[in-house]
Amino acid sequence: MLAWTFFALVLLGLVLRGVMLLATARQLRQKRPEAPASWPGVSILKPVKGVDAELEANLHSIFQQRYPVFEVLVAAAHPEDPALAVAREVAAAYPQVPCQVLAGEPPVGPNPKVGNLATMAAHARHELLLISDANVRMAPEALAHLVALVQQPGVGLVSAPIRGTGWGSWGGALDAALLNTFVIGGVAALEQLFAQPCVVGKTMLLRRSALEAMGGFAFLARFLAEDQVCGEEVAHRGQRVVLASCPVDNVTGCPSARATFARYLRWATIRRRMAPAGFAGEILLFPLPLALVGLLLAPGWVTACAGLAALGGMLALGAGAQKLLSPQGRGGWWWAAVLAGDFLASWAWVRAWFKGSVSWRGARYRVGPRTLLAPVETPPSPLFQPQLAGGEALVQEAAPTAL
Repeated sequence: MLAWTFFALVLLGLVLRGVMLLATARQLRQKRPEAPASWPGVSILKPVKGVDAELEANLHSIFQQRYPVFEVLVAAAHPEDPALAVAREVAAAYPQVPCQVLAGEPPVGPNPKVGNLATMAAHARHELLLISDANVRMAPEALAHLVALVQQPGVGLVSAPIRGTGWGSWGGALDAALLNTFVIGGVAALEQLFAQPCVVGKTMLLRRSALEAMGGFAFLARFLAEDQVCGEEVAHRGQRVVLASCPVDNVTGCPSARATFARYLRWATIRRRMAPAGFAGEILLFPLPLALVGLLLAPGWVTACAGLAALGGMLALGAGAQKLLSPQGRGGWWWAAVLAGDFLASWAWVRAWFKGSVSWRGARYRVGPRTLLAPVETPPSPLFQPQLAGGEALVQEAAPTAL
């Protein structure tokens, strides 16, 4: 009986992962929205800390957006952050795009990323705010796609699906494999099947008025999952939270496998605090670990068949994700990363039940309900003095272009 139970659980897990892949395909093939009557100005906020993988190319993709009126703001907590020098060099190549490179982290709350966002928002000129992480690369038409969605009636926030790409290490391949299967599939399934907001804030567009209605960045800075909390608050106020069909690239680069595990452990801790019941059910989404446990507890031909089914099923799902998303990088690592990623994510799931704190950006935080943050170890931070980092802002108005 135990062997057959595990066999059934493995098959159920493969079916659920297949549903996630189909939801991803359906999401990415949705019809693009019609162009709005007018294109409002957009302030693009790019928080940085250190030189992320391919940061220069990621910044170029922001300045190359095919959109009439936008500005770019880049901010780090410390003026000597090397990412700011990269930002100034890239900005100089686009004198037609208004840009400000800023430093300083206002004491709005314990979330350091939100501190950077608050710095930029104070200098941003437009009503629409696009938050774009440093390791994100956007296609030239992505901004127009997001704006067309947020301009639709009743829409308050738009986020974009994330595609893992550009890996150069085993840890980076693991990250990309999980992004292109487990993460994007889960987000798409929640959107397609349950119409439930699931916001991954690597790229999200919202109105300043919606942000201020929930208390601004001072409110969001209290949470580790500021992106999901933001989406929930927008939905709570009667506006729709929409997932776009235009993916953005998350350049995973060359992290160690340990660093990748730490990231997914942090994300698992977030999900446990945000939706514990749903998080408990996630164990069904890991067919390979389930098959291994079944083989250990009830060895025999039934659990051996379950293991072979899990192996073949995950390879087939990996092939589907590869065809659908066309990830770039060292493709030879893809198959091993798909299989190993199932074990990494499941171990993060186990560990998250016993985690009450996370390490993030050089500090440790206790994580409470809804991911409320309380610093355990607070590194000394400089007095907040917002300033242009190492040069004057580029303030030329962007020339209108046809879309």
